[in-house]
Amino acid sequence: MARNTSYSESNEFGNYVEYCIEKRSEGAYRRNRILLRVLCVLIAIAIIPVVTYSTTGKLLITFVPIWMGLCGVAYWFLSRFVNIEYEYRIVQGEFQMDVIYGQRQRKALMEVRVREMQKIHPLDDAGRAEVAECAKVLDCSISQKKPTPDVYYFTYQDNGEKCAVLFEATKKTLDIMKFYNASVLTVKTDLRH
Repeated sequence: MARNTSYSESNEFGNYVEYCIEKRSEGAYRRNRILLRVLCVLIAIAIIPVVTYSTTGKLLITFVPIWMGLCGVAYWFLSRFVNIEYEYRIVQGEFQMDVIYGQRQRKALMEVRVREMQKIHPLDDAGRAEVAECAKVLDCSISQKKPTPDVYYFTYQDNGEKCAVLFEATKKTLDIMKFYNASVLTVKTDLRH
């Protein structure tokens, strides 16, 4: 289940926004989540025949709790890669995107000044064509298969390459982007947040 969490605060200039969204479980991402759970259960169950049918296995029965504990630790460690959230912030005109693995580990993905963005636009058919032409595309939207109406993209230059970022926009986010770079922004009026 996808979880949208929106935060916004105002500092003395009112130019701060933060937005967090959980990636929807679909496609290969969903398959990996299911495979991880099945694999951990199968590994935990694999010790039962060893303990039941072998004479040395009866000696190993004391290690079953340790084995189950190791399987639990492995699941805890690996589950962060199948529970992904994206969070962006605009702080003093700088757009910062992070990925959060398993609600425990944060990694900065990119940051760019809003004034340096070349185009900020809703993701439509023309936008998909423009994004396909970019050298690097960072898709931080809720779903790759079924984009929500709030998906926007922006383009910018990074080391001479044209890059694009897809993100879920809020009204507050677009207001701040408009403040810093109104000339490249196209706004839809039917935003959900």
